[in-house]
Amino acid sequence: MCGVVAWVKASVDEEVDETTLRQMTASLRHRGPDGEGIFVSGNVGLGHKRLSILDVENGRQPMESEGVVLSYNGEIYNFKQLKNELEILGYRFTTHCDTEVLLKAWQEWGADVVHKLRGMFAFVVYDKPQDLLFVARDRLGIKPLHWAQTTKGDLLFASELKAILVHPSIEKKLNPHAIEDFFSLGYVADPNTIFNGIFKLPPAHYALLKLSSQKNTVEPVCYWKIENYVSNDVSSKQDISEDFELLIEEAIKLRMVADVPLGSFLSGGIDSSVISAVMQKHSKRPINTFSIGFDLSKYDESYYAKQIAAQLGFKHINTNVSINDLTFLDQLIDIYDEPFADNSAIPTFILSGVAAQHVKVALSGDGADELLYGYRNHKMLWVEEKIRKVLPSCVRRGLFSALAAIYPNFKTAPKYLRGKTTLSALAGSAIDSYHNAISITHQEQLQRLYSPSFKLQLNGYSSRSLFNEIARECKVNDNLKKIQLIDFKTYLVGGILTKVDRASMKHSLEVRVPFLDHLLVEKVLSVSPSLNLSWRQSKRLLVNGFKHLLPVFVTKRNKMGFSSPIDEWLRQIPKESLQSKLAESALSESGLFSLGRINDLIEEHHERGHEHGMTIWSLLIFNAFLEKHFGQKESENTVSP
Repeated sequence: MCGVVAWVKASVDEEVDETTLRQMTASLRHRGPDGEGIFVSGNVGLGHKRLSILDVENGRQPMESEGVVLSYNGEIYNFKQLKNELEILGYRFTTHCDTEVLLKAWQEWGADVVHKLRGMFAFVVYDKPQDLLFVARDRLGIKPLHWAQTTKGDLLFASELKAILVHPSIEKKLNPHAIEDFFSLGYVADPNTIFNGIFKLPPAHYALLKLSSQKNTVEPVCYWKIENYVSNDVSSKQDISEDFELLIEEAIKLRMVADVPLGSFLSGGIDSSVISAVMQKHSKRPINTFSIGFDLSKYDESYYAKQIAAQLGFKHINTNVSINDLTFLDQLIDIYDEPFADNSAIPTFILSGVAAQHVKVALSGDGADELLYGYRNHKMLWVEEKIRKVLPSCVRRGLFSALAAIYPNFKTAPKYLRGKTTLSALAGSAIDSYHNAISITHQEQLQRLYSPSFKLQLNGYSSRSLFNEIARECKVNDNLKKIQLIDFKTYLVGGILTKVDRASMKHSLEVRVPFLDHLLVEKVLSVSPSLNLSWRQSKRLLVNGFKHLLPVFVTKRNKMGFSSPIDEWLRQIPKESLQSKLAESALSESGLFSLGRINDLIEEHHERGHEHGMTIWSLLIFNAFLEKHFGQKESENTVSP
């Protein structure tokens, strides 16, 4: 992978400052330690940090041809086919990398080039002959691209926020809606960032700027609408199975193309096991696999990863993690640039570091849960929907509201005894209940946690409104399909893919995700949920299609999920330490929260009356973020009205 930077001055008469451009580019060194390139021509500047994967000796960037300059982050898996097509059209190539193919593909097809690409990408093209700047991001948002307009009107683009924040004309003001997204979801949903006026280019979007225009603004254009593929058209296993299996195997094989060592993240679950088994099938030698274990057994599935590796002949490396202090907080803020509460970011970061010592590319099973209804919450919603279809809404609301009111609140009981939440969910809408199920802190709790002044700034906004807005875009009246669309547009891109990209690229490791091949996604989004969900099994298409390659214990296991034992880790830190850390901090100075309620949360968590680990963790993360960017005494008045 690589790091991309671009800077367009507000006036054609001004020149980009090369020193500042180099500083912005240098901040992305971890994304590409193998080389750096800078291009400046008047009011346009491009920067690039390179991680060499294909044609290691060539492919330096920014790459220029006939006045067209490219800075590109990603992998185009069909670049050989595109190269052949371009050669027939008369183009000649001097390298064997996908960068030159993308550059000449732009010269031939212009903005339509995005429809030709099969892969993960975020890139900037400066076309001097046409006086254009073109920026684009891949269909699923695997690779990041941020943009902002400075106080002087300049436009900035970069792979990570940190490069934009280097620019001296960027003003840092917090976005209230982004703060709410973070505390309810654990991440800031696209297209926002935590900073007002700095944005993420959404997945499947591009922007085309005419540089001589008096109006230099970014107006993202959607070139691929995922909602167009969400349907229940395929309801027969016979209509999908063969295509599904062929597409998955092809997606994995395409992602094995590299001129450097590669391997696979192996958790012991079905997704990574299928990827590793298919890789082994197409490899001449044992593939490299990597897993991580935890100090609490109920979170640790590394035993299964070791068993699979032994049976299938992988060259396997396992590492263990035990974290019971706050030493990783500052690193997480540095890695993610904005608050990011997914506690599995820590083991992902550690695992990436171990893998990077042995390989330069790793394949991962991310995206399979969203595509194939693999999360526990999907199964719960599937069951709830069966009940909703039997009982009219007027009956459900009255019956289940009454039952929820009298059902005991077993906050720390096993999941099968925690029926109060399920009863409340059945009384309401499917979308609202799903939002409640995946929120790291429920809305009722947040209303007690937020200060009165911050609630006024939110003006009634909650991340739940985002979910309902996306649900309305779904073209089929099926709540499971609506949830699938919500997952792809929120948690997958804002949570999962962000986590993996930043954690892996901090170690200069490229991670490829076969389950998010867009041809596979288009096909599977048309599949009825019943083909993947049953009372006994999830991801039925994947299990049944590849069980011949795997040990039986893999296909029969229940999903564990990749997370860390944050509740217990935080209980190993004295509550007084946590309370004093948050009481004497930028968080307390911000005026956004009720300090009394924060102390109550920590007290309740340590007394084991409630599980508040994720809420406390998000407060610690947000505090570390404020202290890095604003300082303890400067955190007031940092929120935009």
